[in-house]
Amino acid sequence: MFKKAIPIFPREISKKMNSLAVFKLTAGTLRGTELHVAAADFYQLKINGKLVAHGPARTAKGYARMDVISLDSFDSEKNEISISVASYNCLSISTVFQPSFLCAEIVRDDEILAYTGHDFDCYVSNERIREAERYSPQRHFCEIWDFTAPEWGKKTVAEPIESAPVIISRVAPYPVYNEIKLTEATRVGALKFDASITPRYEFVSFVLSKRWGIFDYDEIKHHSFEWVQQHTQIAQKSNVKLPESIKAGEYATFDFGRIEVGFITLEGVAKADTELVIAFSEYSRNGVFEFTDIDTHNVIDLKLKCGEKYNFNSFEPYAARHVYVAVKKGIFDIHSIGITTFEADISAVFIPNTSDKILNGIFLSSARTYAHNAVDIYTDCPSRERGGYLCDSYFTAKAEYAMFGKAPTEEAFLQNYRLYKNEGEFPEGVLPMCFPSSALDSNLFIPQWTMWYVIEVEEYVNIRGHESEKELFRESIFKLLDFYARYENSDGLLERLPSWKFIEWSRANQWTKDVNYPTNFLYSKALECVYLLYGDTKYLKKAEHVRQTSVEQSFNGRLFLDHSVRDSEGKLQLLNDCSEICQYYALLFANIDINDEKYDYLRNLVLTVFGAGRTVLTEEIEPINAFIGVYLRIEALLKMGEDDLVISDVKSFFGGMSDKTGTLWENRQITGSLDHGFAAYAIAAYKSIMQKRGELPQD
Repeated sequence: MFKKAIPIFPREISKKMNSLAVFKLTAGTLRGTELHVAAADFYQLKINGKLVAHGPARTAKGYARMDVISLDSFDSEKNEISISVASYNCLSISTVFQPSFLCAEIVRDDEILAYTGHDFDCYVSNERIREAERYSPQRHFCEIWDFTAPEWGKKTVAEPIESAPVIISRVAPYPVYNEIKLTEATRVGALKFDASITPRYEFVSFVLSKRWGIFDYDEIKHHSFEWVQQHTQIAQKSNVKLPESIKAGEYATFDFGRIEVGFITLEGVAKADTELVIAFSEYSRNGVFEFTDIDTHNVIDLKLKCGEKYNFNSFEPYAARHVYVAVKKGIFDIHSIGITTFEADISAVFIPNTSDKILNGIFLSSARTYAHNAVDIYTDCPSRERGGYLCDSYFTAKAEYAMFGKAPTEEAFLQNYRLYKNEGEFPEGVLPMCFPSSALDSNLFIPQWTMWYVIEVEEYVNIRGHESEKELFRESIFKLLDFYARYENSDGLLERLPSWKFIEWSRANQWTKDVNYPTNFLYSKALECVYLLYGDTKYLKKAEHVRQTSVEQSFNGRLFLDHSVRDSEGKLQLLNDCSEICQYYALLFANIDINDEKYDYLRNLVLTVFGAGRTVLTEEIEPINAFIGVYLRIEALLKMGEDDLVISDVKSFFGGMSDKTGTLWENRQITGSLDHGFAAYAIAAYKSIMQKRGELPQD
């Protein structure tokens, strides 16, 4: 892949958490050149101080993807190239843990003009402060920048790294970087410290052990997430045109009007030695900046030198609708606040335009949600985790294919799973629930998510046109089959699967002891998909046996019940626990005829009582939650041909989201991520109806 460049990194920080190495090169005209670059953990390319690219596309441990970036537009006679590489040296859900490095070369035609190991000077940055809080357990560290320090430390030696990764190509399309600048503040006012406010300290999804890589509380000088919470905002001016000067004890808030994803930018001049905090949030109420309940430390700290003009951009991408700038010390003239986008290109996507404004808003929000969550892999959200989860990916893939007629980001996502090597963290044959990532302390995995992997692969191969790749998945799929077989009981059903048995976010998750029927309906579908992929009829017969046995054991004459447990004599006993989600697993995967009169009671519930936005509860049936209940309901309704109900459910569930954030959410409520990848499925559901009706435009 690289002709001369070798992977290098400064030894002095190679084991230190949250370090930043900067590789610099002064070059002549870059007309006709490309930069070939790979790195870990992340790199940011600037030329003449301008942000050009961020990468790399993530992949499996032991591998690194190479980006190819055109530099042709930089045609002046002198160009300053800077490649900053973050070395986090910690575990996360969003990257694999492996040695940091940079490998880069500048190429014109077949000539290598400069390359790492020969031409780039290397410095350890003094500006990024290492001792910081974790931004979230799933990602890495908050950004704290001291721009009063010398820009660079002493020039250092970057040595070839040990165990260099295998370089592979980038597969996902390249992101788009558009500059969005706000020149008006929604509020400017004063801050008042309120000691009675107890900030939330443990603002994390799970408690981090030392194994994950954390600094002790007392090592960290900046705890701005707490500081923001303990200062009330007293608005004094509204709709203030920039530039605007704010001094110690003052703040300004900004509103993009919808969630944007990318690198937060701040332009202005420090009129004194200044310390300020940039905070950001996906949603705020009543004109007062607030953090939402998403388990992230949405703060960036800046220390600035008097008299200097700053054009700052964050190193990492974030998700924000609202931004808050508060001065702790000094004076700062704000010229603009903005975001340089970091998202998939959806400029050519056909977005349905109906007579219903609410639906139109949903479809645009769906496309934007996809764009934010498909930059290099499919991610759950562009904020808290940026993690690549199975099952989520099944629905995001449908969105990508519906919008583009192809699925290159899915190709990258699935290739990463094929490259995964189990190092003993999981049972033999198991795939992680999220990847690229590190395993949790408990080595938790979701058996059901691996079944969704098989189902997604079948659609990727047979529906989305990748027949030539099916053999590449054989090893991972058949290892999973071996794993499942270890938990088949005498009836041929899965029983007592290990680890986290996930059905959906409802009480259905509590009914997974012994034999769980939603899991077995899903298993039958996975087995059928193995047959559809590889043509072995024994898996089709096995799938049918699992289906029939699950139906016989779980259907009580009206509804499908969730689970059976072993009594004191070791016999399976069907319990009365019943969830709405169980009905959808059966409808989708049990090959039942819902129009058969024996299912009249169930059909009536599905069509007249159940619903994505229902408030009518039945005492004995646990209602669905957002994920994956709403999505399986829509899939089931599409299968039943109930297109009008699909549209009604899409509108009732997603309708309130687009107006508030321009994106679709993880939950119905304003909790968790308000920009969640699987929610892009809404546009796929509607386009499938348009296709059936012959309403899609012809290419």
